[in-house]
Amino acid sequence: MMDQIVGWNVLRILWKGPSFPVRFHKTQLTCCRLFLWIGLLIPPLLPGKAIGAENHTENVVLVTMDGLRIQELFGGIDLKILSSVNQGKPVEESPLYQKYWAPTAEERREKLMPFFWKTLMRDHGSVAGNRTQGSTVLLTNGHRFSYPGYSEILTGQAHDDLIRSNDKIQNPNASVLEFLKDKLELSKNQVAAFASWEVMNWIAEKSPGAITINAGFEPYDHPSPEVQLLNKLQRETGTPWDSVRHDAYTFRFAMAHLRTYKPRVLYLSLGETDDWAHDGRYDRVLQSAEQCDAYFRQLWDYLQSEEQYRGKTSLVITTDHGRGLTGEDWTGHGSKIEGAQYIWMAFVNPDNNLRGEWANAETIYQNQIAATLSSFLGLDFHATHPEAGRPVARVLRK
Repeated sequence: MMDQIVGWNVLRILWKGPSFPVRFHKTQLTCCRLFLWIGLLIPPLLPGKAIGAENHTENVVLVTMDGLRIQELFGGIDLKILSSVNQGKPVEESPLYQKYWAPTAEERREKLMPFFWKTLMRDHGSVAGNRTQGSTVLLTNGHRFSYPGYSEILTGQAHDDLIRSNDKIQNPNASVLEFLKDKLELSKNQVAAFASWEVMNWIAEKSPGAITINAGFEPYDHPSPEVQLLNKLQRETGTPWDSVRHDAYTFRFAMAHLRTYKPRVLYLSLGETDDWAHDGRYDRVLQSAEQCDAYFRQLWDYLQSEEQYRGKTSLVITTDHGRGLTGEDWTGHGSKIEGAQYIWMAFVNPDNNLRGEWANAETIYQNQIAATLSSFLGLDFHATHPEAGRPVARVLRK
């Protein structure tokens, strides 16, 4: 209350002049009034922008590759896993070995995801989570499967007592997507999530209908003949899974939305790297990772071709959980699977000069993603969500 009284007295003095003997030169008082009006008028013109925030980011893109292990991201093809699925044959005879093997981890990962490593991380961003280089990224939820992981990413905290399954239950906690929509005063089409897994409809928002979500085999309502054909084809080209469509449709729907509505907040959730792993199809896991890399290239090329996005867009690319470490348990994950707690996190921020993979760095956590995305846009997620993780400081430095 005292702060409010002092504040109003200052405003009255600046506007009407003091009611007690204080020597204000007329010019000084006029200047003070001018600065007062500027201070009152500018904030409404910058909805949600933090005072003093100086950055180039006006848009954010979040991408997840479901269940992609740190071993494949940082080391490419894993011979232990290949041996376990090669039915006793020499691994050297495997087409996967011939396509993806190389003597060093750096060469192998570049064969698997060439754009990610040779362009995105080398020239534009950085990636944490390579434990062999002294970098660790951890979950804070104890369940180590998808709904808890995605919820932790989007809400900034684990809710192990509330989120205990992958069931279609509305997330009881508001997501960072909803937070950004409200703070930036965006329309529904300006904040969009496209996901291969249908349960994202329940994960990505607390209030149904708050943002644009397209997930699972749901058709995407768009006037383009190409999109209408894709809506038909996704039903005709079924997957082995009842709740997950092919990533090809998710990606193309997201790109159609990006081109049409120019959202400032986009979430792309790709799923096949996890589902093929559950099926024991290591060949398809590697192929899916390679295809995701091609999607990253297309997404990046588009962002660089548009004035709204070029030099004004920050990205976070990550995964919801890890997997087992051995040939016996790599297909699974969960609270009892060692290795499933380790994930990776990549960042592209036009205001940050950090490049390549992190080494000998502080441990960071999945619950920091929501606040980091918000900070890229000059917003303080932690202020309204005090239990959430804080932003990743290293990627916010100039």
